[in-house]
Amino acid sequence: MSDEKPILDEFYVDAVAEVLNIGMGSAAASLSEMINDEVKLSVPGVKFVTRLVATEHIAEKAKSDVSGVHQYFQGAFGGDAMLLFPEEQSLQLVRAVLQQDDMTLEDLTEMEQEAMTEIGNVILNSCLCSMADMFGKEMRGEIPEFVQGSVEQVLTDDTRKSQNTEAIVLLLNMDFSVDSKNIQGYVTFLMDVDEVMQLKQNIQVFLGE
Repeated sequence: MSDEKPILDEFYVDAVAEVLNIGMGSAAASLSEMINDEVKLSVPGVKFVTRLVATEHIAEKAKSDVSGVHQYFQGAFGGDAMLLFPEEQSLQLVRAVLQQDDMTLEDLTEMEQEAMTEIGNVILNSCLCSMADMFGKEMRGEIPEFVQGSVEQVLTDDTRKSQNTEAIVLLLNMDFSVDSKNIQGYVTFLMDVDEVMQLKQNIQVFLGE
């Protein structure tokens, strides 16, 4: 991917952001029901970057290991979707879902994984469903799995379907607000160039170009 010529121009990036904001609205409604509290989700920033740049960006912001959910998807276009939170913020999120404010990181383990997987399932599938509705095509996701470790470990795991280290990453900064807690998470879609071009073609068809 050349630094001089972005893989998608600003017009298409804005179109993707609008679609994903719709998906986040649906996810927020579902999560509000899960935790019986108001959840606000927004996507203030969307960009297409290399995997290396995405790793550096999330690592710089998170300043810690991350935990979250990974899900492979295919259909209108394909790739690897991931929802990631800095470790301490993922703990706050799980406490909110389980409604146990005194829970420590050591107490969580399997419960954290189950709760985070369910949260990730809601958010990622809301994103995918919003795009499927927009394009009028099916989007299929595999069973989501819990991931944890350094940002580099999570984004370069050899078990990912998109194993090309030069894969394009659709990186969403996601603001997640619940119960007066401001939690910043990251949704990433790892795709190869062909899949990004397929995404662009879907947007063009939707816009009647």
